[in-house]
Amino acid sequence: MAIQHRDRGVADDYVAELMAIIRVRFPDAEFQARRIGPKDYQLIVYGGYDIFAVLDLISERRTDILLEAGIHIVVLPLGRRAVS
Repeated sequence: MAIQHRDRGVADDYVAELMAIIRVRFPDAEFQARRIGPKDYQLIVYGGYDIFAVLDLISERRTDILLEAGIHIVVLPLGRRAVS
């Protein structure tokens, strides 16, 4: 149990790191993060930008995180949130 808790804290740090990288270039970006598996996370990014620019920006770091920690973070840039 303690190892899973530690992994979750590390994963939270990695997700926060990716959010910070994105926010430097896209300061208006909004995020929604969630755990989808033991070492799998999803980071949804909302904002007015080219979605491929976001993926290019973080793709190398995502790969590094996967190799370093075995944590897979799926990043989904979806554009602006719908106003309801």
